[in-house]
Parts: sequence; structure tokens; C-alpha cells
Amino acid sequence: MADKAAVIIGVDKTGGLPKLNSAAAGASAVADWLQSEGYEVKCLTDKSGPVHARDIEDAVAELVTVPPRYRLLVVYFSGHGYWHARADLWLLSGAPTKASDAINLDGAMDLARYSGIPNVVFISDACRSIPDSRAGARVTGIDAFPNHADINTVSKIDVFKATSEARSAYEGDIGGKPHSILTYALMSAYKQPQPAMIHPITAGGTRLYVVPNRELETYLQEKVNDILADIDINLTQNIEANVPSSDDVYIARVGAPTQPLSTAPTGGAGPARAAAASPGPNPGRDAAETIERTLTGAPGAPVGIDTGGALAVSEAATEEKLHSRLPNAAVDHMESTVGFTVHGARVVNAVTTKGEDNASVELLDQGNGADAAAVIRLWDVRPAVSVAVQLEDGRCAVLAGFNGYIGHASFDDQGLANVSYIPSSNHWRWQMYENEKAAIDRLRALVALAVDNNTFQIRSDREADALGQRIRMGKGIDPTLGLYAAHAYSQAAKDNSVRSVMNYMRGDLQADLYDIWVLAFRRPHTESGDYPRAPLCPMLTQTWNLLRPRDITLPPVLEAALPHLCNSLWTTFQPEAGASIMQAIDTGELQ
Repeated sequence: MADKAAVIIGVDKTGGLPKLNSAAAGASAVADWLQSEGYEVKCLTDKSGPVHARDIEDAVAELVTVPPRYRLLVVYFSGHGYWHARADLWLLSGAPTKASDAINLDGAMDLARYSGIPNVVFISDACRSIPDSRAGARVTGIDAFPNHADINTVSKIDVFKATSEARSAYEGDIGGKPHSILTYALMSAYKQPQPAMIHPITAGGTRLYVVPNRELETYLQEKVNDILADIDINLTQNIEANVPSSDDVYIARVGAPTQPLSTAPTGGAGPARAAAASPGPNPGRDAAETIERTLTGAPGAPVGIDTGGALAVSEAATEEKLHSRLPNAAVDHMESTVGFTVHGARVVNAVTTKGEDNASVELLDQGNGADAAAVIRLWDVRPAVSVAVQLEDGRCAVLAGFNGYIGHASFDDQGLANVSYIPSSNHWRWQMYENEKAAIDRLRALVALAVDNNTFQIRSDREADALGQRIRMGKGIDPTLGLYAAHAYSQAAKDNSVRSVMNYMRGDLQADLYDIWVLAFRRPHTESGDYPRAPLCPMLTQTWNLLRPRDITLPPVLEAALPHLCNSLWTTFQPEAGASIMQAIDTGELQ
């Protein structure tokens, strides 16, 4: 029996969106290829009729069983895609008119983590377009994978996305036939691999040559670049990939190399799917690479932060972005030890939950949205509260207020762009922070920039251990770094490391950061403990996509607000939902 399986999906026609020319045909080609590689394949295309979410759910359920029957599962999609509230949605035949006729990729990947299949690979050959209508923004999709309660092992999830967020993917004629560019590049990796990509392995006494998943990222980007360069030098398509699986995980075999395995040629060819503006340089990737060099260092070198050369970032645009993520040095003290500064927006109202000591809030300065920051002071915060701020344009953001910390928030056109916490100078944590202030602030800014660009990833146990050592400040963890680290650990299938972050923060804050509570457990509501959570909903927008697969039920006012989440990195609600959330907190409906 096959020990590999695949669900292959191709949808050319979705609602009123332009008909694609290569999605269904490309899916069929991928299905035939994987079947020849010994996979059990479920192929669903709209060549002969519509493809709906229930069809995908049924196909996945036949392969994801208890006990697990496979060591590897590939899930491939080619078609139209949305990117909304930092979630990827694969649109099926009935979308967007039917809001559930789509696959929520983040939800699917989260449930796949507990499928019992050791390695699951998602290949998303789809645009990541921002919906241009209210109907599009209301597409929620389904998570597609079964939620087996009796599987607790964590699978490794590799993911390849055709393009960066809010961008188009491309299709066009290659060799006289329509092709999706990513799919063409993917299959080329096995038909015409570079010798440096090929690894020899022995399986069942047989010598095989394979291309490990970790070798794909660079090749795919170079191949896509070459293809697009032959079409229009102004076209770009930046692939996003995250491969936490080990070096021996691969999708398919290749032929025996005809050259020594140390050489590395390159190649390219033909045409495109849709026109999109160039996204320009990727400073987040630069920052991520800098972090990786800093954390891992030279072999045998101690882990540490060098505020000089090791953290130097040469690109001026990157340096400017980093500077915008540093905390406001002018506000380092609150008489109450708790508060916020807000940059980039004028704040017209602030409300807070009560916590254990009947907390209250003062809006000391509304700010002007430019050079003058808004200043908010909180009193009697113990141990943590939820704070909502409403902007002049009606948008609303929800933040966690922690005893002893001043939060520094900044907004841009999309919403809340960055949050950092520093101890108030009249709190006992201040001395620990002051001793490493420059290094901590810069590390946090680097990580924030990498997270914003989806390039902050952990690829090895050594990197995980190094990050864990670095983010700890004395007995506690900087809340922002703890949050970022927890997401990185979760993506790398290191749930124990997520719980380690949570426990360190509990020891310091006597509270749970909502997002880390979500990430730490498969079913958080069954293991909540006695620690209060702040804020009352996820702080990072991407965490919202994990609530449904982790069986977390939202209060009605937040459930109603879900379609009104902005595409910002940090949770921000559009004006349609802002007033109701502010009122629900002010009246005590939300605690």
C-alpha cells in the first residue's frame, strides 16, 4: 500500500472572477505526476463540474484517518485566492457568493498539525488578492481537515505559496500551452533539477536520488524569476515558503545526476497569469537573515546580540523601517507604571476591562496622528487588562495592558502596525531592561519587521534554543518577543517550546497573553488554568484563523466583528465594528 497521499485541487472558474486557463489542467498534471511517484491521489478539478468545499473535506477525510496510514500528505491547490485579515483563502466554485465555499489555509494547516501524518506539504498556487467587495470580505471558508481528538503528536507542516501577500500570481503560455508559473517551476525542479539540489538516499536497500523540500525555496524563486524575465522585466512574483521538516523529507524522486552533485546551473523560460506592480525589495527577509546570523553565529560561538556589526543592516529603507518599530524613548515613565503611547493616529477614546483591582483608564493626550503621540494611562492594573482604543476614523484596536509595562503602538494605513512593551522606569523590571536596552529594542524591531513580512521562521533545534535563550530577560520574557517567538515555535511544530514561553511569562506577568494561550494547547479552553488572559481576543490578526480549528468560541459581539478585521499585522477592526466593541468593553459585556 502507498505510504504517500495527495489531494490535488484545480479550479478555473470561481464566481464572477476572470476564468483561469491553467488551474485545472495544471492540477491534473500534478496528480498524474504524483500518481507515477506511488502516491494515492484524490484529484478534484472543475473540468467536468463545480468543485465545492464539501468535496475537498470528504477527499481529505478519506486520507486522514485514525490510525494514520501515510507518512506524507501533499495538498495542492491552483485557482483564485483571497488574502483577507492575514488569512489565505482558496476560492472554490461557489465563492464568493457562498461564503463557506473556500478553504481557509491557516485553519487547514493547523488541523493538519494534528493529523497524525508526520509530514504534510501545502502548495498554494493562487493569487493572494485583497477582496474588492463586501461579499469577498465575508468569505470565511472551511478548515477541510478532520479534527481527530485522539491524535496528539504534532506534524511538520511545509508550505509553499506562489506569491507574497496582497499580490497576484501568474499564468501564461509556455511552449504553446497555458501554465501556472509556480506549478511549471515546481515540476521543473524534478524534471530538470540543479545538481546541487539532489540528495542521494537509501530506501529499502535501493539507492534513490531526491530533491528535499528544503532545497525547493531558492530554486523555485530563481525559476519563477527566469520565466517572468522572459515575459516582462517589470513583473515579479515573490514566493513564500516555510519548511520546518528535516532534510530527508521530499515530494518526489529525480533521475540519477549526470554531473557532480556540487555544481549548480540555472535555467528559465516563458509567459504569465495577471499583471501586478513590483513589490520591490523585501526588507523583512533581510532582517530575518540578520536575525538568523545573530542567533546562530559561527559554529561554537556563544549566542548573543552585537549591537554593532552583527546587527548592522545596510539597506537604508530597512533601517528606516526598523527605526519606526523602536519604542518611544521620550515616554519611559508612568506614575501608575502602566500605559500606552500611540503613534500615527489620533485617539478619540480609550476603554479598559476591570481586571482584579477595578482598573481605570485616562486619555491624557489624543495625539495628532503625526509627530505628537497619544498618551494613555492606566490605573490599578492587576495583573492584566484589555484596552481598546478608538481612532478618529472610527477604527478600533484591542491591546493587552500589563502591570509594570508601557506599551508603544503605531498605526499605518492598514491598521495597528507595531506594538512593543518596555518596563516603566519606576518598576522593578526597569533595571534588567536598561542593562540591555539597545540590544533588546533592536532585536525586537528586527523580529517585528521579519514577522510583518512573513519571514521570521525557525528551521532547526539550534535556532529554537538560541531564540529561547535570547528573549528571556531575567525571570521574565519581553511580552512582544514572547508573542513572536511563540508563533515561530508553533510554525516549527515545537509546542513544548510554546508552552515554555507561556510558563516563563506566567511566572513574570501572572497572566496569559491571549495568543500564546491559543498556541500552547490544541484545545486551550480545556487547559486554561487559573491565569487571566489579556487581551480578550487575539492581538496578532493571524491568530484569529486558529480559533475555529482549536474549538474556541467567541462572544457574539466579536463573532459579528470577524468580517470587519483589517489586514493589519495587529488586530484592528474597521469602523463598522469599532463602536460595538468599545461599548461592549465599557459596559462590561466583554471582560
